[in-house]
Amino acid sequence: MAQTKLAFIADIHYYSPKLGITGRAYELRSGSDQKCLAESGAIVDAAFDRLLKETDVDAVVISGDVTNDGEIVSHEEIRDKFTAFAAKKPLYLITSTHDWCTDGNPRRFEGNEVFHDVDAVDAPTLDAMYAGFGRETLVSEYETGRGFHSRCFQVSPTLRLLAVNDDMDAPGGKSGYSEAHLQWMEAQIRDAKNAGMDVIATEHHLLLWGISGLINKGQSIGDNFTVAERLADAGLRLMFVGHSHMQRTTEFVSKNGNKITQVNVGSLCGHPAPINYVTIENGKAHVKVECLEGFSYNGEWKDAAFIRDHSTAVLTNLLNAAATDKEDFRERLESQGIHIKPFDKIYPVIRHYAKMALTIKVGKAASKINGLTFGKGVRKKNVKSVKDRPLLPLILEIFLCVFDGSMNAKTMSDDVKAVATDVSTLPRRIIKKLPIGKDKKEKIFRTTDEIEKILQELVNPSLPDNVECEIDLK
Repeated sequence: MAQTKLAFIADIHYYSPKLGITGRAYELRSGSDQKCLAESGAIVDAAFDRLLKETDVDAVVISGDVTNDGEIVSHEEIRDKFTAFAAKKPLYLITSTHDWCTDGNPRRFEGNEVFHDVDAVDAPTLDAMYAGFGRETLVSEYETGRGFHSRCFQVSPTLRLLAVNDDMDAPGGKSGYSEAHLQWMEAQIRDAKNAGMDVIATEHHLLLWGISGLINKGQSIGDNFTVAERLADAGLRLMFVGHSHMQRTTEFVSKNGNKITQVNVGSLCGHPAPINYVTIENGKAHVKVECLEGFSYNGEWKDAAFIRDHSTAVLTNLLNAAATDKEDFRERLESQGIHIKPFDKIYPVIRHYAKMALTIKVGKAASKINGLTFGKGVRKKNVKSVKDRPLLPLILEIFLCVFDGSMNAKTMSDDVKAVATDVSTLPRRIIKKLPIGKDKKEKIFRTTDEIEKILQELVNPSLPDNVECEIDLK
């Protein structure tokens, strides 16, 4: 059987420079975002240049959120890039909520000011703007109640791609699918299977919780496990999604024993700038994540460390401001919609702990934790080899694991992972000692157990591997 190789990217969030890339207002907006905004066009160019040179890649699929906030100018500019690429290699895409700005808040930035006078596209206009991509291979399409289209494409003689739009189509206006929409999807899967073809799919919002429901539940479609059950039983084995910006591979097995694997593709314009390659042959899909090595911006080469540092700056900028500049800290909080009424009263406390966080070493932090927990917080044997290392870089390494499928965890020492494990079990151990009722404890334990699960998944990720795995499509 012939081999087909596709490349999946997601969450470009392309931002037009015409909306402002200088001044304090833009600095606050950019500094609160894990993604690179001003550089998004250059990152897309680098990815497209790479994918055009890779002659074994048959087509590229973009899994939604192609613009920052649905600004018309951003759509016009990114569509020109898509059109130029599609003239040389097939391009398939879906759009999602950021592409028509469902929060009604497209913005531009000038000096210290934020302006809300930016024209954005509505749902019907958006659907029409991108309807032509892949049209020549269209097998079937379905129109949602919002006026969007889900489409099934024949991307190669042996492979069909189900590219579905889940925007507000589920009951109650949630992301997901109406009954008619879901039945159409099931029919496309079965038709492909009956024709002896492989079929894979992409939607924007999560089908399965990637790391934990505590983090990912709100990023998933409505009735996600019911939908996963039906799609798996219809014969779908592989779904690519975006939205969370977290590279993560997750499995689900239906009550009938049918497995579906979700590959959550991280944001192209945030760490680790991933491209997800899937090679399909003889009923098997081999998924491998590779990352951009860098990009050229304003005549300067920016390597992968630039994107990584921009992502961690979400934390470090706020921490540095908290430690050194009260007004800078206040502005950074307010730019993210966080307003603390007794701010002036509690700022000295915040400043104290921010300064400590910037300088404290692992050993000292462990001692403070153990002082509060009567020596039961962090085991000394785990701290011994890392006690003289600054704490903040280790926290940032774990933070990056949220987005890069725990790639950073592959190079972490066992002692660092052991310390993280001790910290993850700390909330449960503290609650266990408190003089509160059993029922209340059990309720709190459900949350602390999820926190423990999250930290464990970041430093010791479960299978399948988030970077490279194989899926049986039969």
